[in-house]
Amino acid sequence: MLFIRFTDVPKDGFPNYERLPYEEALLLSTQVHQEAQQANERFSSEFRIFDDADQLVYKGMFQFGDPTYPNLSYPNLYLQLKDRIPRIRIRKEDATKKILLLENLERLTPESYKTMTASAIQQQPNATHVSRLRRGQRRLVYGVSGVSLLLLGALSIVQLVQPDPPSGVQAETSDWQPLYEAALTGETGPLVERLEKRKSLNDEQQQFLITQYVEEQDYDQAVSVTKDPIDVETIIMQSKRFATNRQDTLQAFQSVYPTDEGTFDLAILQKDYKRAVSLTGVEMTTARQEAKTRAYIALKDVMKAQESVKMINDEQLKKQVATLVQLDEEIQALEDQKQQLSKKTDKKELEKLNESLEAKQRQASSLL
Repeated sequence: MLFIRFTDVPKDGFPNYERLPYEEALLLSTQVHQEAQQANERFSSEFRIFDDADQLVYKGMFQFGDPTYPNLSYPNLYLQLKDRIPRIRIRKEDATKKILLLENLERLTPESYKTMTASAIQQQPNATHVSRLRRGQRRLVYGVSGVSLLLLGALSIVQLVQPDPPSGVQAETSDWQPLYEAALTGETGPLVERLEKRKSLNDEQQQFLITQYVEEQDYDQAVSVTKDPIDVETIIMQSKRFATNRQDTLQAFQSVYPTDEGTFDLAILQKDYKRAVSLTGVEMTTARQEAKTRAYIALKDVMKAQESVKMINDEQLKKQVATLVQLDEEIQALEDQKQQLSKKTDKKELEKLNESLEAKQRQASSLL
């Protein structure tokens, strides 16, 4: 059995942050995707896949409402996973896990979803069937204890508002508290040792361990936590612990565990925007989509910036793109006027026009 958890789908009634059985998640996400296409809406959501043992086996992002074409959007979640998972670089000893995940997807996916295309109009998911799945199979995710969150927040790894833990967690909390308190003072060794002995770690504990290993440049250990180098690369990009040396840290990790995602993020950090936007096959998260939008703004690629900003909900970026569009129109109008004036002999008017044109171009260049 597989379970999927979506986050931040901006639809009333959508079960955000709940673990849904794979079949239900496939039905619901496809329905929302098709409805968004019909309404000409665009938004994205990160999702995570868990196995029967509640182990995280995959993380990705699904683009809702986008016209379906390669490397951007897919008709449904299954087709995206079928395309992306085989391209994940993993160690040979973990190859069987990837094969097992693909086999489970094949087994759990209805045939009609395997052949769905962008041009074909598919039957909407059966609402009665979805309701039955919800009643019988839905499970909620509980966060870590308050002390754990205090530690992780203080270490700038993650800051979340979690629901109260189940009653069974309270006894464990007192046992872990001294380790958390020691870690807050900089003595992280005992907590690392304790976490290394656990068979199952929640997301926040995984992030804590990965951060410790990366700081020690023990990249093999960092990757061993989730078996996916993209997880490590993402934490390097997002954690405030690496704010002062993020580019060097990512470059060092990328030299050992190269990924398409790492290549993209490194290009963004290096402000090599042309290279960043030229890369294909990159798993887009919200942060990467925002970075890609900024890259298009920096390159003054108006059309691509307009398309890219549709997939995010950052109001500031939307305003910047709108400003870029307006400036582009004004610059084009001034260019047309300049072309007309160049045929005349009024040098003062032409100089004035050139000054206005240069001012608009400077404004466009300083948007970021």
